[in-house]
Amino acid sequence: MRNYIILYTLTFLFFITTGCEQEKIIPKKGYIPNVPQKTETLQAAYFWIPQDKLSSSYWKEANYVEVKLDDISTQKLYPQAYLNMTGTYYGKNSFNNGNSAIMTLKAGYDESHIYILAEWDDNSVDASFMSWLWNGPSDPLKQEGSDGWTFQRNSDMIFLAFDSDDNKKDVWKWNIAHSAPFTAALNMTLKADGQLVMDGPPAYKENNDGTLNNPLYEWDGERQELETDNGTTILDPAYYILDENRMEFKGNVSLGAIAFNETADCKFCHGIDGDGITDGSTDGGKLQNTSLNKYTREGLVDYIGSTAHEGRGSQYFGKIKDDSETVENLIAFIRGICGVPGTYINSEEFNVDIKALSNISVGGIKKENERYQVLFIRNLKTESNNDISFDPSKTYTFSIGVSDNDDINNIGIKNLQLQFKSSEL
Repeated sequence: MRNYIILYTLTFLFFITTGCEQEKIIPKKGYIPNVPQKTETLQAAYFWIPQDKLSSSYWKEANYVEVKLDDISTQKLYPQAYLNMTGTYYGKNSFNNGNSAIMTLKAGYDESHIYILAEWDDNSVDASFMSWLWNGPSDPLKQEGSDGWTFQRNSDMIFLAFDSDDNKKDVWKWNIAHSAPFTAALNMTLKADGQLVMDGPPAYKENNDGTLNNPLYEWDGERQELETDNGTTILDPAYYILDENRMEFKGNVSLGAIAFNETADCKFCHGIDGDGITDGSTDGGKLQNTSLNKYTREGLVDYIGSTAHEGRGSQYFGKIKDDSETVENLIAFIRGICGVPGTYINSEEFNVDIKALSNISVGGIKKENERYQVLFIRNLKTESNNDISFDPSKTYTFSIGVSDNDDINNIGIKNLQLQFKSSEL
């Protein structure tokens, strides 16, 4: 019995000693610190197992850079007819509803890909990027005003711009409306003359007649499906039009406004131009949101004329329901105050060069937590001459911008350094 105890003790000590030796030997490649450290440069650590999910363990332990959210450009407005939706943009004081927005960046790489995780605070979730609105909110910085059709809705957007060759920048651009549904970022190039263009065939085309006077197309009512590398995506017609599911925009919006406010008396329950009323006994709710554009034209007409239309709505609609032209104009006006998509998607030329995962639930357009999270994933090297090729032995300069209004007025930092950590420690 005594010999057995001695043997058991020696065996136990052997395993403890061996375990300690293994603990010292294991972290030869891709070591990740248990406690994240704030660094001056963005450090991309090496890992041999792809960390390609927001929930991947690496992102909980990786070192990070804290981005100082200074104004990069403010009070610069688009030419043409773009206006702000969330108010006149005055830089970081209006971002995140005036609250402090904290941006952190983390990075990593494996044998074939680079990964960059961006996280920031913003209270708003607006997926209506570049929607057409009819007589939208005024903007004191826009001399031509907001009468008629204007592009006047925007969403949270982030871009990373890496210094490339030939005085160009390789730009990765993400926003809710154009990126989140497809788990993709736009692959773009900023030329020396300041023009930002798609790298490759344009996946998105402006839904206008070339003069930005009015939208050309609306949804045709058929189910919209887009095949991508990530599978089949169902497109929400309130935000997107697929090229094969677009039809000519119908109706005269000006006459539709008369039908809404006067002929059919919709204003009695919904307010002038659908902006709501304060009288609780007749308040039919504001109509100036995207929800009504999830309906087909036929669906809207059927609902407005049905008993499900609360109060006396169906009776008011009865004044015009037999006048097909007036009904067509009314639906055009409702489209206008809710927002017609400002672009349509060219399905044949749509491709995903840069994967971008986010914590956005597209069906309900919401964040899964209090912060935005976007994980960019791209090949270290691509076949495009406009893309930067990452060599882990080098350091790269890049800039970052974030905006909750448009992609010309940004807050962020102009120059950051990306440094790859050696795979051998």
